[in-house]
Amino acid sequence: MKFLREIKRIFKQFFFLPFNIFGYLFSTYFYDFFLSNKKKIYSGSISLKAKILIYVIFPTNGLNEFHLRTLNYFLNRGYSPIVVSNIKLKKEDQEKIKNKSSFLIERENYGYDFGGWRDGIIFLREKLTMLENLILMNDSTWFPVTKGNDFVNFIQESKLDFVGATSHYGLERPRIPTKREKLKTKFKFNLKSKNFHYASYALSFSNKITKDKNFFRFWKKLRLSNTYNVIVRNCEIGISQWVIKNGSYTHGSLIDSSKISELLNNHSREKLFEVTQNMIVNSVSVKKLLNKFSKSIEIFSKEELISLIMTVISRQIIVFSLIDFLIKELNFPFLKKRLFNLDKDCSKKAIKLVQSLDAPIKEDIFSEIDKSPSLNKFI
Repeated sequence: MKFLREIKRIFKQFFFLPFNIFGYLFSTYFYDFFLSNKKKIYSGSISLKAKILIYVIFPTNGLNEFHLRTLNYFLNRGYSPIVVSNIKLKKEDQEKIKNKSSFLIERENYGYDFGGWRDGIIFLREKLTMLENLILMNDSTWFPVTKGNDFVNFIQESKLDFVGATSHYGLERPRIPTKREKLKTKFKFNLKSKNFHYASYALSFSNKITKDKNFFRFWKKLRLSNTYNVIVRNCEIGISQWVIKNGSYTHGSLIDSSKISELLNNHSREKLFEVTQNMIVNSVSVKKLLNKFSKSIEIFSKEELISLIMTVISRQIIVFSLIDFLIKELNFPFLKKRLFNLDKDCSKKAIKLVQSLDAPIKEDIFSEIDKSPSLNKFI
């Protein structure tokens, strides 16, 4: 079966090779010359300041309260929002956005979020060198869902040039253990991994980066695509690797995956067992791992529980697998919407988590879920 899957993968790559080559060479030019001129720019009521948020949205079911909640959060912290919508908005939604932003840009949905951020950065070209801070965010998460772990405060207090909320592919990925005694006890964290990157749902850039001419060049020359995997490789991984390889910029994330093991060790064995029960997992191999130990996990030692949790988060992104722990114990302010359309079990655990949030937050999240077929299909 594995052999057949590999043959299918190779055949698929070979079949799409001409399209991928064409896209690699010409996709950005196609957007700039044929689609870019369709975008519309509206002035908002907020003056443009030195701290700017470029907020890319894709409200297929119309604007919701959390879009406005996110904008209010940044307005209260002195940011000027530029909202980029990858879909044409209703007139009433346009007005709501304009009342809480400096500019609204409506564009064709080409290049996903990175296409939207690129348009926003090109729009700001003459002002980039004067910015104090630039934050890129999309609406793939509900933000903020907690109080006390303030993303903007972290950016300011850390004084890092490049900040993400979380990172991916830093933890080494051990083989799935077949026996309890084969659980790995130490996990290396490697920033030099070729796929290491900070998750793109929230990224912050200091003035040191935005005034670098190569920062604008990166975005201007960015190879857009409507293929998700290409976007991840060229854009999401690409921007992190550009910053890291520069060598002169400091970088980090709100949740430091290199310290997760230490954080877990601060909790009791009973708490860690609870963490394992609340992990959200959709990876088939990780599900099999958890099922294998489902009967014996109750007698796992504290060290074994930590090893099991670390094995899971090394193979499934931390904002899925460990989100219950992150929000309840660390006041992590982001909640990924995709948790509701992974599978029935993931959706069930995500609902349980939302029900533990403050009433206004919970109501706004469930309101959006009710209106979205993609989010309520497992409910």
